[in-house]
Amino acid sequence: MGVVSSMSTAISGLESNGQALGVITDNIVNANTTGFKASRSEFQNILAETSGSGIQIGRGATLAGVTNILSQGSITHTDRPTDLAISGNGFFILKGDATGQTYTRDGSFRFDKDGWLVNLNGYRVQAYEATPTGAISGKLTDIRIPYNTIAAKPSERVQLHVNLDARVPVGAPIDLAKPEETSQFNTGIQLFDSVGNARPITMYYNKTAENTWEFYAMTDGSNLTDGVPGEPSVVAQGTLAFDQYGKLESVSQSIVNSNFLGAVADQNIEFEFGDPTDQLGTGEKGTTQYGSKSAMFRNVQDGWASGTLSDTAIDADGVVQGIYSNGQNRTLGQLGVARFEATERLAKVGDNQFRESVLSGQPLVGRPNTNGRGIVMTKSLEQSNVDLAHEFVQMIKAQRGFQASAKGVTTANEMLDEVVNLKSR
Repeated sequence: MGVVSSMSTAISGLESNGQALGVITDNIVNANTTGFKASRSEFQNILAETSGSGIQIGRGATLAGVTNILSQGSITHTDRPTDLAISGNGFFILKGDATGQTYTRDGSFRFDKDGWLVNLNGYRVQAYEATPTGAISGKLTDIRIPYNTIAAKPSERVQLHVNLDARVPVGAPIDLAKPEETSQFNTGIQLFDSVGNARPITMYYNKTAENTWEFYAMTDGSNLTDGVPGEPSVVAQGTLAFDQYGKLESVSQSIVNSNFLGAVADQNIEFEFGDPTDQLGTGEKGTTQYGSKSAMFRNVQDGWASGTLSDTAIDADGVVQGIYSNGQNRTLGQLGVARFEATERLAKVGDNQFRESVLSGQPLVGRPNTNGRGIVMTKSLEQSNVDLAHEFVQMIKAQRGFQASAKGVTTANEMLDEVVNLKSR
């Protein structure tokens, strides 16, 4: 009977609109959930009934599926260096003991007590492993911050870029017992020995002939194995020659005594003053002799003291850097980012996470900012992409649909009552 079937049709409207309201409500309550992605109800009509005359009568609606809306949420700034957001396509990769590998847009990460980078549930963030030399390997694994001390490195190369005043007259040789009084220019630098001790060195310069200067690298005798405390000792010495244009022409040098106290003997140290013309250089990119006041404008050496981890930083390519107390940086890994061919078909598993499904396809894992994957933004979090105004409109539509379907049920019921009452008339 058509009246009975119309009641079933109206009931399907109650069910489908009620389910739609559930999806809408879930979106609304997660409007402030970090990295949350809204969902949308997808309805289909139920197969129509064909009567003998070829007339088709529909039998209502059903919820065919719920589609994930994976549009970009707004990105807000935070003050935590481990808060991360992806601008563009892709997901952070997580791994838990019970859940296996999951994917998320929620970058609320932190380091746990053992140094592992984890999310709020303790699942470990996956990253490409770094080799001891800082090269990124192809192995995807848990990323951990090492709380060990990095070893000291002795200074081997010292770059010194100095201008020596061409107007200075030729002077007497430097008295090595009184270098402060007999040199025409001096400046201080610092070197590191094999155990990371900082050794103060003073560079003394003296003009010995036109366009020719001698230099001495000296330190207090207390810094050397066979030095006399309180007396200056020569570490290295040499000669700088310039042409008539003030360009560096040649450099000669020799190590006199680099046996620092308590360190490896005969430490190899090379002083680099620029690009002399006798080495096919320009003679201008470093030490020069121009008619201006003597001054040092570059002092770079390649040694450092031992250091402990003091901070971490993550760049737009997802490279995790350890920042150490001695000023050195170490690459610790690079975050992996996964993208999918059918992103909307990922399965939600709760806790702001997704899992791959048969319909989504397998993850395409790679480095951030490559092959369509987004960049990583530090001190940032992606907010929910829920549009509350849109959801309230959808809620009203679901409410009206539910009310209309309910009216269909009551009307069909009244018609059935009429049928029942026919017998009593």
